[in-house]
Amino acid sequence: MNFVTVWTYSQTAYYETRLLLLLVGLTISLYFLFKKQESRYLVIFISSSLLMAVTEYLFQLDGLRGEGYTISVFGQTVPPIYRPLCQGLLDGGFQGLMALWFADLRLSRASGRAWSGWVGFSILICGLACLSGRLAVGQLPRSVQPIFSMTPIVLVTAMIFLSLAVAWHRDAITMIANYFAGLLVITLINNGPLHVFGARYVGVIAETATVVAELPWQIGIGVLSGIFESAGGKLHYLTIPLMLGLVAVRVRSTSAPPRLSYQQLQNLANRGWRRRSKPFRRNSE
Repeated sequence: MNFVTVWTYSQTAYYETRLLLLLVGLTISLYFLFKKQESRYLVIFISSSLLMAVTEYLFQLDGLRGEGYTISVFGQTVPPIYRPLCQGLLDGGFQGLMALWFADLRLSRASGRAWSGWVGFSILICGLACLSGRLAVGQLPRSVQPIFSMTPIVLVTAMIFLSLAVAWHRDAITMIANYFAGLLVITLINNGPLHVFGARYVGVIAETATVVAELPWQIGIGVLSGIFESAGGKLHYLTIPLMLGLVAVRVRSTSAPPRLSYQQLQNLANRGWRRRSKPFRRNSE
């Protein structure tokens, strides 16, 4: 069967909501830069936007978004020459930022309170995705992308192997793994509501039209696409800046108190008993 990913939301206020996420993500990046002297978030925000734009350009150059694919912002159709850059800026920056933020919180063993900003932004992303999905109900397909096309498979596979090589060379396996986990979570938060409302779904090309695939195929291929393309295909948002030395490697925190063996605890107890007993010996003398 010829499976495709179908979008119906590219003309129904989806990119207007992305503009809000762009502004919020940029504000967070600048906050980390000026308040905490942390430039990594702004670097990843920019790299995610530009690298997604390059990916979109290659996909659209190969015709993988389908015939007649268009996007609009505030009712104005974006010209094809600016469309990849527009998608990169509006849809790429906040995803890379959130994945890095997630990875840093995990690596630093952050407390529940430290997660509040990340959780708040996630709720905003999910709410806007629900709004976009609701507005796209009943809309005609705007994009029909083949799932098992060679171009995305080759590109994504190359990016994954590049990311693994960089992670191994820079001793950043743990950091890349947590970044990948962050991308998976953001994919679920952002794309999940679109699937629920039917604004994004897995379809099958029939003789005369594209029909919705059966539920087992929806779940299986949707999960596979999320892991391989939506998360694995974005690992280079971090690994390329890492390879260029623009981002430092963050390692897992070891701030947890060390565990003492039974013998060490016994020695400490005996030492304390001897100290307490010493004054009595002096008095007896």
